[in-house]
Amino acid sequence: MELSQTRRYLSDLDIRAGSTATLIANRAIRRGIAVYSDDRQRLTLQRGKRRVWFDGAQSNINKVLAQRCTRFKDVTARLLRDHGVNVPENVVFGADQIRPAWEWAARALPVVVKPPNGGKGALVHVGVSEFSAFENAFSAVAESAGEVLVERFVEGEEHRVLLIYGKVAAAQRRVPAHVVGNGRSTIQKLIEKKNRLRRKSKNRIYIEAQIPVDAVVVSQLDAQGMRLDSVPSRGQRVWLRSNSNVSSGGEAHDATDELRADEIAMAEEVARAIPGLRVAGLDMLLPRDGNGDEPYVLEVNSSPLIIGHHYPWAGPSRDVAALLVEAMFPAAKNAASTRSD
Repeated sequence: MELSQTRRYLSDLDIRAGSTATLIANRAIRRGIAVYSDDRQRLTLQRGKRRVWFDGAQSNINKVLAQRCTRFKDVTARLLRDHGVNVPENVVFGADQIRPAWEWAARALPVVVKPPNGGKGALVHVGVSEFSAFENAFSAVAESAGEVLVERFVEGEEHRVLLIYGKVAAAQRRVPAHVVGNGRSTIQKLIEKKNRLRRKSKNRIYIEAQIPVDAVVVSQLDAQGMRLDSVPSRGQRVWLRSNSNVSSGGEAHDATDELRADEIAMAEEVARAIPGLRVAGLDMLLPRDGNGDEPYVLEVNSSPLIIGHHYPWAGPSRDVAALLVEAMFPAAKNAASTRSD
């Protein structure tokens, strides 16, 4: 069954189906797993007594304890540290504790300032080393989240590693929004060209995820001594944002085959450190191209998006939806193999 057919089928079942649900349902149907809508219009898969629902990235695959642990970044860090996983040192402070927070931070600058739970990059302040910047970041996070997590900054290239039932299934190197100079065009023109490439890519993730030209971009350029009308030299990479969110112009390059044995071992230790964690997206900093000395786990997301591994900006597609369905319903996999023999 094609994805378009699966999408229509789910619509007929009155299931709210985004790209993730459509992919998972498609792989489940291929394996003869029952697909239906529950009373909340969620995609539900069932075989025998095993029943799993999906609502976007949310699901009931992980145990409740695992979901609660990963909700709080400082709790996650302590659990991982106890299992020998490299995690940056961090402390959570109350909204009125900016002075003790700065005293802790000032012992080893720079630091990262972010919410202790949730957040999608907008409130993550990386590489803070001056009190004025720390005060602004702390106040912004405190106003939104009520508490503030201050974390030691570590070097490395940002990766998202997907764990499925304790094993590394795929990895992506995440690259913040940027343009590369040609010696002729202004940064404004280069952004417009990059956005046209994203629209023409036929990659469903990137078509609508344009690079916005906003105050964040202007500030990032100013930090590099440039403006929108600056003309970078040929081959010069110009960063437009500090976070790598695809929704704001970042890119995800498949890096599954580039993971080293020790990095895979560290990632898989995360599943053993957090009871009941069956599926997770790990934010890791890995040493690459002279940036960083050893791997670190920054965060653990118990409701990871898998769609990006199917549609990377560069590199091969990874059918993690099939891997997930196979892990949830191994008997169905065996049955499918028997039928095809």
